[in-house]
Amino acid sequence: MSSLRNAVKRITHKERSQPQSRQHLGILEKKKDYVLRAKDYHRKEDKIKSMRSKASNKNPDEFYFNMHKSQMDVEKGKHKQSQEAKWEERLSLVGADAVKVMKSQDLSYVRMMRQKDLKSVEKMKSNLHFIGHFDDIHDDDDDETDDEKKKKKK
Repeated sequence: MSSLRNAVKRITHKERSQPQSRQHLGILEKKKDYVLRAKDYHRKEDKIKSMRSKASNKNPDEFYFNMHKSQMDVEKGKHKQSQEAKWEERLSLVGADAVKVMKSQDLSYVRMMRQKDLKSVEKMKSNLHFIGHFDDIHDDDDDETDDEKKKKKK
């Protein structure tokens, strides 16, 4: 019998659409949409409730030294480290001696690249010194001046 019950075509449930008179209000919210919206609302509500309880339990005398090293990001409404604090953190991770070595290496790299570029410029200049010479030779081949050329054209 169970095989006959499965053979019969069942009618699928269809949710109704938005009535014509209420089309200007937008798409009709279905149950699954409502459930998602309600869960999101309650999740946010619980988060706000927990934040309020944490704020009420906060010790007003609580102090951290990092409070001096942070600044408020007005656009995002969050605290962020100041540039000085970031620099101190990097310095503590790497060490002062290592920073000095890196700076000297950076300086020597810049000097090396400068010398390399200067040599390439000198090389290009040495290759280009014949260009002016060829122009002079070409001008010497023309015995006629510009005035003489104009006279011939007339």
